[in-house]
Amino acid sequence: MQQTFDIIIVGAGINGCSLAYALTQKGQNVLVLEQDGVASGGSGAAGAFINPKISKSGPLKELIEKAYLFSLPFYKENFKDATTSASLLHIAKYEDENEKVEYFKEHTMLNTEAAPSELLSSLTPYARSFSNVYIKDNAIVEAQEVCEAMLKGVKQVKLKVTSPRYQDGMWHIDKYKTAKLVLCTGAYEEVFQEPYIKLRRVFGQRCEVTSSTQMHSSVHHEVSVSATKKNGRIAIGASHYLDKDQMPAKEEGEASLVDLARKSVQLDDVRIHSSFTGMRSGSNDYLPLLGPIIDADKSLQNIPANVKNHDEVELEHYPGVYMINGVGGYGFVLAPYLSHIMVEHLLEKKELPSFLAPSRFFYRWLKKGSVR
Repeated sequence: MQQTFDIIIVGAGINGCSLAYALTQKGQNVLVLEQDGVASGGSGAAGAFINPKISKSGPLKELIEKAYLFSLPFYKENFKDATTSASLLHIAKYEDENEKVEYFKEHTMLNTEAAPSELLSSLTPYARSFSNVYIKDNAIVEAQEVCEAMLKGVKQVKLKVTSPRYQDGMWHIDKYKTAKLVLCTGAYEEVFQEPYIKLRRVFGQRCEVTSSTQMHSSVHHEVSVSATKKNGRIAIGASHYLDKDQMPAKEEGEASLVDLARKSVQLDDVRIHSSFTGMRSGSNDYLPLLGPIIDADKSLQNIPANVKNHDEVELEHYPGVYMINGVGGYGFVLAPYLSHIMVEHLLEKKELPSFLAPSRFFYRWLKKGSVR
C-alpha cells in the first residue's frame, strides 16, 4: 500500500535536513529518502563552520551575509547542544588578499572589531604578518549531530532514488508518493539526468584533534581551526581536491592538516582522534541552485530553429520538482536560509530568487550551441 506525503526530500545532507526541519515546523508531512545515511557525504566531512565569505563584493558575498545573519541564531536557538559559540578570526591566506580583507571590514553588514591582543599573541609570526578580520559573534556546529537532530520525528527511509514515476499528478517512488519532490543530492548521481546541470565535485577531509592548547576562537588561515568544542576537540579542515585521485591516504591527510594548522596557531600535544572524507558540490558560477528543475527535452520542443533570444523560450519544468544544491563550502551557512526561502515558496507561493534558479544554466547551455 502506497504512503502519501506532502513533500518528499531526496538526500539527508545539511540541505535536505534543514529543509525537512523547516517544513516539519510548518506542519508538513515529510519523508526523507537517503541512499547511505544522514550526513554520510560532503556534509559529514565538512568543518561545519558558520563562515561569511570574505570578498570585496558580488551576489555570493551578499547572499552568504544574509544567510549568516539568519543561520547563526537559528543554530544557537534550535540546536544549542550541537553548537559551540566562539569568535572567528579570518586571516588573509596570501599577501595579495590583504587588501580584500581590509575592504571587507569596511563593507560588510556583519559586526567586526579589532582582534583581542591575547588572540593575536596565540598566532604564529607567519599568521600575524597578514591582514585579519575578527567577528565576535560566531559558532561551529557538530555536522552529524545537528543533521540528525533536524530529522528528529521525520520519517526517513534508506533508498537510492533512480527513476521517479509521474502519474495522476503525483510522483511515485517505491511505495511512496507526493505531489512535491525536492532534490538535495549534492554532487552525487542526479535523479533526473539533465545535461545543462553540471556540478563541480570537490573532495575534502577534516580531522578532529585534542590539544593542550585551549582554542577560544576559530581561526581561518591556511586551513580552518575551530575553537575547542564542547566535546574538548578541535576541528581542522577542510582540505580541497578537485580529483578523488589527488586525495592523500588517511594518515597522510591528517598529518598535512595538522601541519597547516600549526603554520597559523601554536597547537601543542596534538592527538588525532578521527577524520572524515567526503564529496561536496559546487556550481560553475559558485552560486547555489535553488528552484524548479527544467525538463530539457520538453523545453527544446518549444524552440524554433531560427530563435535568436533563448531567454524568451517557454520552459517546461518537471511538475512539482525542485532542487537545493551547489552550496560548496558554505553549506552549513546557506542551508537553513535557503530552506527558509524554499518553504516560503512551497507553502506561501513567494517568489524564489531568480539569480539562483537552475534555469540560468539551461540558458547558458543553449547559448553555447549544445543542442544545435
